[in-house]
Amino acid sequence: MEAGNHADQRMLRLKQCLGEIPGELRALRVPGRVNLIGEHTDYNNCPVFPMAVNREVLALFCARQDRIIRVRDTQPDYGSIEFPVETQIAPDKAGSWGNYFKAGIQEMILSAESLPSDIGALRGFDMAIDSTIPPAAGMSSSSALVVLASLAFLAVNNAAPATRSGRLALAELCARGERYTGTQGGGMDQAAILLGRAGHAMKIDFNPLRSREAPLPQAHVIVVAHSTVSAPKTQSMMDAYNRRSIECRLAAALVAAHARRERGIEGIEYIGDLTAQKTGLSETEVETLVQAAVSSQPYRLADLAAGLGVSEHEVQQRWCLRRNGSVFPEPDDGFLIHKRLSHVYREWHRVERSVEALESGDIGLFGTLMNESHASCRDLHQVSCRELDLLTDISRRAGAGGARLTGAGFGGCTVNLVPRESLDGYLDEVGRRYYRDQMGLDEWEDYLFVVEASDGAGPAELPAGV
Repeated sequence: MEAGNHADQRMLRLKQCLGEIPGELRALRVPGRVNLIGEHTDYNNCPVFPMAVNREVLALFCARQDRIIRVRDTQPDYGSIEFPVETQIAPDKAGSWGNYFKAGIQEMILSAESLPSDIGALRGFDMAIDSTIPPAAGMSSSSALVVLASLAFLAVNNAAPATRSGRLALAELCARGERYTGTQGGGMDQAAILLGRAGHAMKIDFNPLRSREAPLPQAHVIVVAHSTVSAPKTQSMMDAYNRRSIECRLAAALVAAHARRERGIEGIEYIGDLTAQKTGLSETEVETLVQAAVSSQPYRLADLAAGLGVSEHEVQQRWCLRRNGSVFPEPDDGFLIHKRLSHVYREWHRVERSVEALESGDIGLFGTLMNESHASCRDLHQVSCRELDLLTDISRRAGAGGARLTGAGFGGCTVNLVPRESLDGYLDEVGRRYYRDQMGLDEWEDYLFVVEASDGAGPAELPAGV
């Protein structure tokens, strides 16, 4: 959490940004998150291991008597948004931060059973926001906006979740709602943001959504290092992300078709369904099934159609659609099904081993698994970049026991496991060798910083005078 004076200053800045409006002021804080391990597994219904962090969006808001929502950022460059509460909310252009805010409102209108069904009975709000989460950095600045919008909208309409199960349900709605923006992601970010606990990381499982806390080691700290390469969710980045989601769906479909033909096994929809409980097979038998089902060669549409026993058109319509209904084209290098499946399946098991390592105090193993995860993200899922690879290499040489990219990749941040006793030397070496020597920067405090595990999103205290 922030020091009191700084938090009070942010609240006063928010009040100035909001201006004089009638009604009771309320405040919310919504943390960002870093994922310690388990990258690109959540949309495959495989577990992840993130933590909510003490970088956050702070918001001051007040209910309105009409259905208008107005949101303003304290940073003038981000501008403001205004839109009415409607059954179907029109999106802004792709990549706009306003779409993440609209995503949270839209899903609540469509899905939140605790809200009135009469659209006319719903109220909007005025809000000012201030964020310390680096944007386009893989720390869930966008998902934080989805959760913030949902919590504020539920609060002004007297429907805020009061229990942990209610927050789990809200996390699922927020994850589904974020697809309004065009990304086909999973539910890790929203669950971590809503369910975080100070001092702990969280293993999050899916289908059904559930969480398990694991204490972080006291003798180590988590350091975030921004590569300085932004990873914006533009259309090109969205397609790079969605390509991997599509390839993973196709991988699951190929394994399901093989399992049905060879073993009479039904019910495999996601890679995360490849469990003993779902298949009736041992772990070794599952691995054998997976290896037999998917070729190591790139797939063309004709190959997929043959393997799935359907037409090429059906492959496109069932597995290759973007959010807007357009068909994702066959990549020039083919669909890299084997690489994607190998990454997700092994990363899933790295998550399981990481939780056990932290619970048993085997910090060395945890660091090794983090390093293996980065290599897999780089070589199999291909979501790293030159700067992330260089930064993780420098970080390990500077003393990190584990270093890996965090978030969707293609830029953004790394997360690093650093012995507390050697933190100062580590920060100095990474600062000099990466930010000064490679990036030409004289100051790097905004790019290289320690994060602490934070509680999940919730009300914030209003200081005197606000």
